[in-house]
Order: sequence, then C-alpha cells, then structure tokens
Amino acid sequence: MPPLTDRYPLPVLQDPPGAGDARPRAWRSLEELQNAPELARAAAHEFPPGATEPPRGLDRRRFLQLAGTTAALAGLAACKKPAEKVMPYTHQPADVKPGIPNAYATAWEPEGYGAGLVVTSWEGRPTKVEGNPDHPASLGATNHLAQALLVDLYDTTRVRGVKQRGTPRSFKEYLQEQTRHASQLEASGGEGLWLLLEPSASPTRRELVERIRQRFPKARVETYHALSRENAYEGARLAFGRPLETRVRYDEARVVLSLDADFLTQGPNALREAREFSRSRRPERGEMSRLYVAEAHYSVTGMNADHRFRMKPSEVERFALAVLGELARAQQLPGLERYRELELGWPEKAREVRAVAGDLARTGERAVVVAGERQPPRMHALAHLLNTALGSQGRLITLYEPGVEAVRSGPEVLRELSEAASAGRVDTLVVTAFNPVYTAPVGVTLGAALSAVPNAVYLALREDETSKHSAWVLPAAHVLESWGDTRAVDWTASILQPLIEPLFQGLTELDVLSPFAGVAEQTSHQLVKAHWQRSTGKSGPTFDDTWDQWLAVGTIPGTQTQGTPATLDTGAVEESIRSFARKPWQGLELNLLPGYKMRDGRYFHNAWLQELPDPLTMLSWSNAALLSPRTAERLSLKPRDKVKLTFRGRWVEAPVYVLPGHADDTVSLELGWGREWSGSADEPEVHGVNAYLLRHGDAPWFAEGLQAEKSEGRGRYATSQDHWSMEGREIALQDTLETFEKKKPEYLEHLKGPEEKLYEPFKYGEPYQWAMAVDLNRCIGCGACTVACQAENNIPVVGREQMERGREMYWLRVDRYFEGSSEEPKAIPQPMMCQHCEAAPCEYVCPVNATVHSDEGLNEMVYNRCVGTRYCSNNCPYKVRRFNYLDYRPKVTELEKLGFNPDVTVRMRGVMEKCTYCVQRIERARIEARKERRLIDTQSLQSACAQVCPTEAIVFGSLHAKDSEVAKRHEDPRHYAVLHELGTKPRTAYLARIKNPNPELEHG
Repeated sequence: MPPLTDRYPLPVLQDPPGAGDARPRAWRSLEELQNAPELARAAAHEFPPGATEPPRGLDRRRFLQLAGTTAALAGLAACKKPAEKVMPYTHQPADVKPGIPNAYATAWEPEGYGAGLVVTSWEGRPTKVEGNPDHPASLGATNHLAQALLVDLYDTTRVRGVKQRGTPRSFKEYLQEQTRHASQLEASGGEGLWLLLEPSASPTRRELVERIRQRFPKARVETYHALSRENAYEGARLAFGRPLETRVRYDEARVVLSLDADFLTQGPNALREAREFSRSRRPERGEMSRLYVAEAHYSVTGMNADHRFRMKPSEVERFALAVLGELARAQQLPGLERYRELELGWPEKAREVRAVAGDLARTGERAVVVAGERQPPRMHALAHLLNTALGSQGRLITLYEPGVEAVRSGPEVLRELSEAASAGRVDTLVVTAFNPVYTAPVGVTLGAALSAVPNAVYLALREDETSKHSAWVLPAAHVLESWGDTRAVDWTASILQPLIEPLFQGLTELDVLSPFAGVAEQTSHQLVKAHWQRSTGKSGPTFDDTWDQWLAVGTIPGTQTQGTPATLDTGAVEESIRSFARKPWQGLELNLLPGYKMRDGRYFHNAWLQELPDPLTMLSWSNAALLSPRTAERLSLKPRDKVKLTFRGRWVEAPVYVLPGHADDTVSLELGWGREWSGSADEPEVHGVNAYLLRHGDAPWFAEGLQAEKSEGRGRYATSQDHWSMEGREIALQDTLETFEKKKPEYLEHLKGPEEKLYEPFKYGEPYQWAMAVDLNRCIGCGACTVACQAENNIPVVGREQMERGREMYWLRVDRYFEGSSEEPKAIPQPMMCQHCEAAPCEYVCPVNATVHSDEGLNEMVYNRCVGTRYCSNNCPYKVRRFNYLDYRPKVTELEKLGFNPDVTVRMRGVMEKCTYCVQRIERARIEARKERRLIDTQSLQSACAQVCPTEAIVFGSLHAKDSEVAKRHEDPRHYAVLHELGTKPRTAYLARIKNPNPELEHG
C-alpha cells in the first residue's frame, strides 16, 4: 500500500484505541522490515523510479511526436465513420441471438483428470471461462490456469495446418500415410511402434489404446509428464500393493500435517480441496482446523498454515519419521508398536515434533497426514501408515482406482525411448505429451533420437523444441475446440464439447490415434458418442436425448464410484522405513519446483500468466533463484545479483530473489521458464532461466551437491506490489483464535463505525446497495480472481518493461504481507480493488466529473469525460486506480479481438481505469429483471472475482438483502474497513484473518 498524500496526515497506529495488545507489525518487503533509507526516499514520490519514463528505445522527442500524431489522428477519426465489415448469418442458428451470450458446459484436464467448465460464448466466440457448479472437481470455481485458456485459444502463433518436415500437407494425406504405416506394422505385431501420450482419464482414449494394443501387441504405449505424479502412485503401491488415488475430506479434518504438499493449488482435486479446507476455517463457529506444513519453499499452502516448519526438502522425510517415532513411543499409538525401538528422533526439532505428534494423537480419526508429490514413494507410504494408525483412513480419506490410462509417467520413460530410438528400434513414434525434448532430464538426448525416427508424429499447439525434430507436426485443437471425454478422481465422467470450430484445422488426440486403432474414418465426435452409446446400451432418439442432457449439465450422472477398499501392507512399509538413510545431507541443496504459472512450461506463451504476479515472490515475466536471507548473506548475494548455480557439472545463471521464510542452505528454482518469448518485440527475448538444464532423472526434484557463486552483472526481473511501505497502518490484519475469542464483542471496534466528516451521509434509498466482502481467513492468495477480472473486463497486458516500471494495469491485485521475522514470517494475502467509498476522495478532485457516485453505491468511471489528470489516483489512499499510460494493444489482431468481452468498453490510452464491481453484470441482470417484471435476484448475481474464487473468500451482493452472505459478512465481528480513520466509508468490508496455533508451540 503506497503512502498517503499530504492531504491525509498519518495517524499513529502502533497502539490504537481499543486494539488492546498490539499485533506484530506487518511488512511488505525486507527493505521495509529493515527500515531501509531508500524506502524513505521513494515515499517522496507518487510512482516508482522510472514510471514516468517512455518505453525503452524511445526518446522524449519521438515520444511526444507519436503522442501528438496519435491525438491528431484520433481527432480526424472522430469526424469520419470507421470502415466496417459486416458478415451476417445466412441462416441464423436457433440458439444464437446477437447481443445475448450463451453458456455451454464442457471440461478440461489440468492434471490428467477432468474438471468441469462453463464457458460464455457470444455469437460463437468464447470470451469467459467459469467453473461448473455441478462438477465434483470444480464446484463452480476455477483457477488462474483455466481463466487464461482463452489466451491460448486466440493465439496467432499456434501451429497452422499439418506439416511434413516443414512442407504443408493435408490431414487426408496424413491419414493415408499413417494408415499405410499401420498396415506395415501390423505384420510384425507393431514392433517399432511407440506412443508417448499425455496422462489422461478419457474413457474413449482408453478404448482406442486397448484397440491399438490388441492390433499391435509388440507396440509400446507410454505416458509422460514432466510433473509426474508417479511417486504418489508408487507410494500407494508400496502401502497397498497397487497404485491408488487419494481423496481427503478437508472440511471434516481438524488437524492436517502437510509434508511438502501444496494441496491447495496443486493436484487433480485442488479446487475442491481448497473449498473444503476453507470451510473448516470458520472462527465464528468457535472451532477451526489446524494446519501444519513442513516445506522448503514458501508455497500457497504454507502461506495458509497455522505452523510452518521451514527445512531443506531432504529434511521433510526426516521430520515425518521423527513424528512417527514420537507417535510410536510417547503417544503409544496402536498399530505403530514395531517402530518404538527405531531411532527416529530429531533432537533439533524435538519441540515441534512433540507438539505435532501430540496434536495428531489427540485428534485421532479427524487428523490427516498428506505427502507432496515431489517426495519419494516411501514418504507417501509413510503417510498412509500414519493415517491408518490415526483412524482417518476410511473416514476422511477415500481411495480410488486410478482413472488415468497409466500411472508410470516419469523421466525413466524418456530414457528408454531415447535409447530405443538411437538404436534404430523405433520406426513410428506418436507424441501427444507436451514438449518432451524441452522437459527431458539431463543425459537424455531425446532431440537427436527423435530426428532418427523415420515417422515421428508430434501433436503440438505451438512450434517448439520437439517439433523441430519431428517428421510430422500436427496442429493441436485447443480444449475449447475439441470433442472428448474425461473422468474426475471419483470417476465422474464429463463430455468435452467444442465452443468454436477449430481455428487452425486443429486435431484432437483421438484424431491422431484413430488411424492406428483402425477407425481413421471416424471423427473424435463420432468416437466419443459411439463409446458412450455402447456403455449405456441405448440407441436412436433415446440416446440422443440422453446425450443432449449430458452436454447441458456437463456431467454424466451415475458414473462416480464410492472408492475401493485396501489393506495396508505393514511389512512392506516397515521395510521401506528401515531403509531410510538417516545421515543428513550437507551443503547447499537444489530444489526444483513445478511452475506455479508455467507448470511444466506449457503456459509459457500465455501473456496473462506471464504477467500474473507469483503469490509469494510477486515476480512476473521471469523466475529467479530463491534463497533465504541468511543463505544470501552467507553467500554475499543481494537481490537482483546474478548467481551461477552448478550441479553435477552443469550450470545456469539466475537472478537472486531473497524470499523471507525460505529454508536455509537451499536454492529453489521454478521449472517451465528459460524459453524465447517473441511478444511485441522485434527480436525474441528469453524470459527466465531453464531449470531443466539442472534436472536429472535420479533427482527430478531435489538433491545435494549444489554450488553457488556470484556472477558478474545484474539480473533482471519484474516484481509488483513489493515496494513502498505500510507506514504503520493496519491494512491486512491477522490474529489468533484465542485473541479473537477473548475480544469478540469489541473486536476491531477502532476500525468500524462512523467517522467525522464534512459531507452529508450516503442515502440508502435505492432498492439495491451494492457491496463486497472479502474474508481474509478464506483467501489463500491463489490469484485466480486477478486473472478472472482481467478476462471479464478486457484489461490489457502491459509487458515486462512496463511491469518493471510499476505500471501494472490490474483492477484487482492480491497483495502479500508478512508478519514476524524475516526467517520465520507469517504471510497474509489480501485482494485489493476499488473500495467504492461512500465518501470517495477521488470524486471531488476530478475537474471534469469523470468519476461520480451512483445512488446504488457504485463509484463510477466515465471514460469519455476523463482527460487523464490523474488527480483521482493521487487522492485515492488505496492506490487502486490505474492510468492507461500507453496504447497497450498496438498490434492486436482480429483473431485476438474475438476474446474481448463485448459488454465492457476497450479503453483508449490516457484514461483512468479501476474496478467497477462488474457493473456490466449488474446492468445485464437489471435488463433481464425488467423484461420479466421482477426485482434483480441479488443472491445469484456475482462479480467475476467472486464467481471464480475457489474458497468463496469474495462475495458480492446488495446490503438491502439482509439474508445475503455479503450483508452477513458486513455485520460479522471480524469485519473492518481498510484505512477506516480516513472516513471514506468503503463498500468493501474485510474480515480479519484468524490463525489457530497450537498453544504448546505458541506459548512454549
């Protein structure tokens, strides 16, 4: 939060009236925590250094020339009607009405399993993605990745048409060629045929693969994913004798121990698990769950922990074994008798281990232990052992048979393929897995091996490292262009239906596999429909009606299962535990992370995700080497220094980012970066560091032996919301459950109620009084709301250079604050948007009356009046107004324009922008209500940020509806107004974040 202007002298809030015991001071950056002098100098300026400078390579004179030319052309354009090209429907579809959006149910597979989507379409062009409330994996929510799907759909750099070694071919020619190859391979039983597929839970694809195996018994069918979940499957195999999926009921859990598991944002059930976890964190009930997290890098789940134990990634297993030993000896937990004599302690962590083990034992069957997918299989087996001993296995945890085609999908698959191809044993290779040449581990020369395959077929969305070595490159259909099917973890089936005709003749995975399955003449739509027709036994009009119902709802009823029973193999688990090497690693550890926004690199060319700030580091357009403050000091490294990371003879250079709360003697680096980005620049620019250059097949996630030394020069990365100072103000508030219960009647009274002011109070006469409420206790800081707001309101991407200058255009940002020391901080995320103040400071300083107030409580922005004085921004204490410095869409193609929301004006350069509470949704609901002669259904009306939120942290509605969730939260004892002392009376209320720490650890 930037400093206030001189108009508002800063109050002293270190000991505010009514606050009682002062809570720890919150801070945004290490510089703020250390009261660095550069912060005091920066506070004298409204904007960060460089914010007023023109773009790189553009001097002041040329900039003014262009600005003047633009203004002149704008004046001429206003005198003349622009040329338009109108293409009317020859026969208008029955369900399409101009100006009226339609919503269609479909699904996608973010982690190999299905999640339901509802996509808004205007005259046949998708513009907004939402979650399907009827789907068990999404419950109406989505994440930042799903919201950004539209960017990939309308990307002009996608593969266009079929190519054979660079020569354009038709799909018909491809089918003929592959049908001929398939006939030749059939004689040898398929020897020399390899399929390298993306993990998928598609029933139709499973059927096609079975046909291929029957037709070619000697063929190799493998799945590969750089972020493989193979460790989890192998851990279940070790514990239960077969691979199984695990589903946890976090809404019923009271104590959760997370062992390097970021379950709130990663995994096939992350959306549902985040929703359930948030429902277990309601302090108004007087009962809250408690979350312990052991990890190295500060994750989103760690940010929401009541107790977070930072440690090297290799030490997480040691911590888990110490908890096991404490449960076996001190707690005498039944089923763990055989571990009482083992030396499983950890003296340095004895206090933490004792507290966690005691809490787990007391909670019993409502306690859960979860292991992260980066941890080795024996860690997952250990988690299953502890859950069985606690009694939560079967009560809070359900096991399912894997719905994916194959559970083996790690780097060993690529090594075997590379060796076979290099030896000439691969004649035909079909690749649908994402870019295996780029993601291959060190030592696997897959590119050269792929070039040696005579008939290598690669299905790709964009040209990449793998396409350069493939004989055939096929254009992949986007998920919103595809017919298909999928299953959720509980086996609930969904149909993927296209929202638009393939823009670049894209093909689905089913289209690519069909020639080898002997059904080349059938389309993916025909294959899916025929599969489910056989499954149901229906035919004709009866099945057609059922099919239409499935498409409308988005799920196939009756397909979910109740789980599968399994018995723990105690002997196998014990053997794996006894084999654990207890000697701790020495020196620096390399810690490789799944990219939060890039994942394995498949979203690298997605501008929305590139620009989205990381939840913890606030980095955009790059990754960085993450170090703890103590490790950075020991290595004489400062932020933005370049560091040379050497591991097993290979090295990369990366900029340094000092992250509070990071484990000591550990360097973390995100995967999925270090590739060329063309963007708007004439020359491609490499964004980030390619961490795959340090990744080995036997150490895909973390390993000892890393060397780090300072390099010459300075690194480059863009950060947002990590500057300025809180100036002692109470903005993002966090307390303990004990404190909240003690002060509940008068809790935060000094941040509520009326303040003295010169203006008349706002009148609540209209039938609707729009407001918002943000529960910081439910907000996990995932950033999905930021991307949803961007998609809904046509917010431009400003690019890396502008982000470095502090010119982000987001109408809604998610700030991140810390409390405590730099070594053991507690994080607080806070969504911040226009507060729609009833006494808005921005309104009375606007010289042209561009920002005004409505009778329904909205702070409105009239773009036609705005002349760009920026007085409103200067007078806004929340700093939520954005100035459109430049034309951020100079080269927007006609294709990219298809993704714009026609309900929202695309703003020109030189105007102020801000959150409108999605006024376009309000007005559309008003029109529908007037047509039906009724009041607006304020309970179902949602803003984009509220609709996307997986944890229901943001709610929107009318304060006049007393039974609405927004009205209830405005009366909640935890609610407060940010900067209440200024008397702005914001319509957005915040509910303080409440932690539930273990008294044994909190008070000693």
